[in-house]
Amino acid sequence: MSFPDWLTTRADGLPLSSGPLMLVAILLLAGYGCGEVVRRLGLPRLTGYIVLGLVIGDSGIGWLDASSRASLRPFVDVGLALLLLELGQRLDLRWMRLERWLWTMAIGEIGLTWLLAFSALKVFAFPHVEAAFVAAAVVSTSPAVLMYMAREEGADGQVSNRVLALSALNSLAAFVLATLLLPALRFEHEGGGLADIARMSMHPAWRLAGSVLLGGLVFVLYRFCARWYGKDPRAQFVLAIGMVAITVGVADGLDLSVLCAMLTIGALIKNADPARRIRHIEFGFASEVLSVILFIVAGASAHFSGSPAILAPAALLVVARFVAKALPIIAIAPLTPLGLPRAGLAGLALMPMSGFTALVPIDPDDASLDADGRMLAVFLTAVALLEVAGPLLVQLAFRRARESHAGDDG
Repeated sequence: MSFPDWLTTRADGLPLSSGPLMLVAILLLAGYGCGEVVRRLGLPRLTGYIVLGLVIGDSGIGWLDASSRASLRPFVDVGLALLLLELGQRLDLRWMRLERWLWTMAIGEIGLTWLLAFSALKVFAFPHVEAAFVAAAVVSTSPAVLMYMAREEGADGQVSNRVLALSALNSLAAFVLATLLLPALRFEHEGGGLADIARMSMHPAWRLAGSVLLGGLVFVLYRFCARWYGKDPRAQFVLAIGMVAITVGVADGLDLSVLCAMLTIGALIKNADPARRIRHIEFGFASEVLSVILFIVAGASAHFSGSPAILAPAALLVVARFVAKALPIIAIAPLTPLGLPRAGLAGLALMPMSGFTALVPIDPDDASLDADGRMLAVFLTAVALLEVAGPLLVQLAFRRARESHAGDDG
């Protein structure tokens, strides 16, 4: 059963000329209401958005089905892009260069996450290529969840700054690894000769190089326009929204990564604009509206399986991921300003995980990638578990680290 027809069609059966606006309105009101209910219980608003999505999506009553979610994709893409742009603008490369132990942490937890995730899947006899591909995706930390939670909690300090930097590095590493391994996965299931291998390898190379190039070109255009628009906040806000829309549209048309392109733009704004022609924009209410839709759709897209054959490896994957994220940080923390007591909290805050679609363009129902459906079912079940638990763990980490200022303004 899809979303009630009266929300998307006229009395004569034709589609509403306003498109999905009625659906957006219902989701905004219901979503923010759920968010406010859980906030009053001391939980993150984000949990309310995601739980509502789970209830009305594929893992629940099925109202927000694939076709309904497809109509919401422009809102979802722009909402994600705004959060990624905000995160990119918090990446101070000069500070990251001086914090040499940050890179040691990143390399350690990325490498150990891949190794332990791969080993966890091999315990359940997954083929090598499938285990390697899923392990690459498991490296990711959801930058959207972390950026939203950092903004909602007003987090700023040793834990939050490092976690945000690590989430960007994790996501970029997962994007690179998953993109490079995707041709091997396709070859494993589809077969072919040398020409097919070359053809399958060209697309990942294009996505990697093209996404960074797109981010660089949009930044050049952004900076040029900012010089002409001036520093008036209203003009800069309109310019920022326009640049985000251009990036999302071009990335979609050329099959590039919005994640990689937006992080590139944000990092260049922070580090390659010495004249500060581009103002740091707080998207505020506009971003909140789009975030409600983004996370409801994320929850609705979750595929949770209660089958022991799927749930057991998914649970082991989650445990292995936490151990791998936390151990390198705990080991190196005494050598850094982070300190040992807060190292475990940083590991907790890295638990939210991105889905495949944020990294590589694959269809969860594509039988050519996963003939028996087990690989994707295990990964998506792990993602669903962490979609619910992730915001709670991030909130706990920021508050225990005494970096949350959520109630400071009264």
